[in-house]
Amino acid sequence: MTESLLGLEEATWLGGIAAAPRAIGAAGLTPDPFAACLARGTTLVVADAESAGGLAGLRDLAALARALGVTLAVRPQGEKSGAGGLPRAVALAGALDAAVAAEGPLPALPAAPRDAATRIERITVQRIALPLRHLYVSSMYCTPKQDRTLVCIRLADGTEGWGETNGTPDCAARVVAIARGWVGRDALRDRAALRRSFARISFDNRHGRNGLAAYAGLDLAAWDAAAKHLGVTLAALLGQAGPLRPVEVACPLPAAVPGRAMDRAEITAHMADLSLAPRVAELAAGIAAAHGIRAFKYKSAATGIDWDIAALTALRATLPPGTRLRCDPNGAYSPEEARRLVAGTAALDLEFHEDPTDALEGFARLREAGAGRLASNMCLIEPPDLVAAHRLGLTDLVVLGDIFYWGGIAGLRDASAVAARLGLTPSLHSFYETAVATAANWQMAQALGLDAHHPMDCGVTSLAEDIVAPGVLTVRDGRLTGPAGQGIGLAPDPARIAALALADPVVIPAP
Repeated sequence: MTESLLGLEEATWLGGIAAAPRAIGAAGLTPDPFAACLARGTTLVVADAESAGGLAGLRDLAALARALGVTLAVRPQGEKSGAGGLPRAVALAGALDAAVAAEGPLPALPAAPRDAATRIERITVQRIALPLRHLYVSSMYCTPKQDRTLVCIRLADGTEGWGETNGTPDCAARVVAIARGWVGRDALRDRAALRRSFARISFDNRHGRNGLAAYAGLDLAAWDAAAKHLGVTLAALLGQAGPLRPVEVACPLPAAVPGRAMDRAEITAHMADLSLAPRVAELAAGIAAAHGIRAFKYKSAATGIDWDIAALTALRATLPPGTRLRCDPNGAYSPEEARRLVAGTAALDLEFHEDPTDALEGFARLREAGAGRLASNMCLIEPPDLVAAHRLGLTDLVVLGDIFYWGGIAGLRDASAVAARLGLTPSLHSFYETAVATAANWQMAQALGLDAHHPMDCGVTSLAEDIVAPGVLTVRDGRLTGPAGQGIGLAPDPARIAALALADPVVIPAP
C-alpha cells in the first residue's frame, strides 16, 4: 500500500514527532503483529511499515498496541540499518510514540524548521448559543438552545483554522488554559507532540470529559489550519484519495414535543399522558418530508418505558417503510428497565439501542437476555473500553465515536481503527453543533469509513440559526453535503458569530 503523503515527510504526515523513542535492542519482525497484539501474554511486537501494510497500517498497529498494553517497536528496514533504515525507523517511532528495535544510542531526530509558516501566532476562543427549532428533550437536557465554543487558530502565514467544542463555561475555560501553551507551536508538525503533552495516558487528563472536549476544539482548528495551508481537504490530510461525496445522516428527535418551553417537572407531567407521544412522530414526518431523512435517533427522557414504547411505535407507524430508528436514553435506565424497553420494542425492528443502560456489564447482560444490536458512546470513552467490550463478547457493538469524547481527530481515528481490528463497528456520534463540526464530521465520516454501516448523527436540520449562511451545508434525500474547499471547506461569518455570542472573545496572546 502506498499512501499519498501530500509532499510531506513521513513523520510529519503521521502528525509530527510525539517524543524521542527508546532503543530496546535488535529484534526480528513479529509474524502477523496485529494478531500477536490480541494474544494473551504478548508484551512486545516488532514491525516495520511493510509488514504492517504501509504507514497507515503501522499507525493503526501502534493504536492497537497502546489499547492492549503492548509495546510496539519499529524495526529498521533493509539489511543494513545504517543505510538510511535506522534514521527512518527512529523518525517513525518518534511519530508513533513507539520504541525502536535496534541497539542504542539512536541517531538524533531531525530538527524542526524555525519560523515555519505553520507556527501558531494567535488563538481566539468565543462562546456562542445556537437556537434550536424545537425544545430538545432527553434524559440529560431540556433546552431550546445549544451552547458551543468556537476556536480560531491563526498561523504565521495568515491561514486561519476553525474548531469548536462544548459551550459550557468550564469547557471554554479549559480551552483557554490549554491554548496558552499552543501559541508558538507548529500546527502541522507538532500535532502528535501537542496530543502527547495534553495527556500521555488517561490519568494525565485531570479534567475528564471537559479536558478531552477542550483539547478536541483546539485540535480540530489545528488540523483545519494545516490542511488549508497545504491546500487540501481535511479528508485528504486523513488519507482519503477520492472526491468528497454526500453522507447519509440520522436526525436526533426530542423525547417529547410540548410545543412550548418547559422545565423538567413540566415535561415529566406532559409525558404522563401517553396520547401526546405521537407528536414526536409528527415532528419526524415533517423533517423527513423536508429533507428526505430516512434515519432518526429518538432521545428518550427515561421517564418511563411506556412513553418510549408509545413514541417509537408511533414513529414506526408514521414514517416510511425502511426508515432506521434508534433509541437513546443516555444510559439512564437500569439493566432491568433496559431489558423491558428492548423487549417492548422488539417488534419495531430498531437499527440499534444506544446506551440503554450505563455500563458494559449491563450491555453484556442485555445481550445474554436476547437484546438485539447495541451501540454506545458513553460506555466506550477510551481505547481499553473497546478491549473490554471485545473480551465480553460484544462483538457486534456499534462504537459511536466523536472527536470531543475521544480527544481530537487522531483520537477518533485511532479508536475507530482499534474498534475495527477488534471486530466492533465504528460509526460517528454527533449532536447539535455548528457548521464547523458538521463540515468536519462530514469529511471524517467518509475519510475514516464511519458511514459504512450506519448513517452519521447530524442535528443540522434542527438548528434555527448557524454561523454560516443557509445553503453552505445541505441535507437532501437524507444525505449531507458540505463545502468541498480546503480544510473543512468553510470559515464562519463574523456577523453571525457576533449575533449568537454569549461573551466577548478571548484572544491569546492578548492584543
